[in-house]
Amino acid sequence: MSSTETKTETKKTIAFFGATGGCGLSVLRYSVAAGYTCIALCRTPSKLTDRFPSAQYSNLTVVQGNAHDADAVARCLVVPSDPSDRTNPGTRLVDTIVFSIGGAFIWSRLTLDDPHVCERGIAAVLEAIGTVRSRFSASSSPSPQQGVTGWRPTIVAVSTTGISRAGRDIPLLMVPLYHALLRVPHADKRAFEDRLVARGSSAGDSDYDYVVVRPSLLTDGTKPERDIRVGVEDLRAEVFESRETGTFIAREDVGRWIFEELVEGDGRKRYHGKAVSITW
Repeated sequence: MSSTETKTETKKTIAFFGATGGCGLSVLRYSVAAGYTCIALCRTPSKLTDRFPSAQYSNLTVVQGNAHDADAVARCLVVPSDPSDRTNPGTRLVDTIVFSIGGAFIWSRLTLDDPHVCERGIAAVLEAIGTVRSRFSASSSPSPQQGVTGWRPTIVAVSTTGISRAGRDIPLLMVPLYHALLRVPHADKRAFEDRLVARGSSAGDSDYDYVVVRPSLLTDGTKPERDIRVGVEDLRAEVFESRETGTFIAREDVGRWIFEELVEGDGRKRYHGKAVSITW
């Protein structure tokens, strides 16, 4: 068997929630181009199928549904069967979950169209993981290829700087903006992080692993020539392992970093159970 064939067999499978724009779309674009099996939940599938025609991107499945619907989320955690693929018989479950949903900011009221969009979204993801695990454990049909008892997906969740309990991770001049203008969306980000941490990673019987990615203020465009600085916080201990502060980073560069470090690279192990702040 050639090295190319071996690599194809071991490609990760990735579920995406919130991939119609921003950082999530960037991760999806890199992942699909690299040949990973991707499943994306989308209320309006054409937002993705227009960008990724099925004839050209057969490794992407777009599922219609709402990211707050645990049943719809659960459908994205099971990889569609390919009868022609004899190297991967049986049902497979996703290896990685990229969670990057968010709401629309209403400047006139300094709030979101849904102030709990992320908290409700991560609750649906965690419920869906439990549902899929229970379904296959109780099913008389063949169990997933990697074994449902050993299934422990990694959730890569996009959050924000400015909400750390360990200390300040933003420039001092940005504090008024973060804590006044962005109070509502940041409360939602902290709430979803708390849910994620409460049930994940540290215990051996946890349903999932996680890495929280906290970019600084997001901009359009990309600057691949600029170094991305990385700070790390232990979320359970609420202490910095290293700290970097910055003002901006592009959505496209956040997606590229997530792909290179957490999808293709070994960052999932290095940053397991951590919050990673990234900035220019």
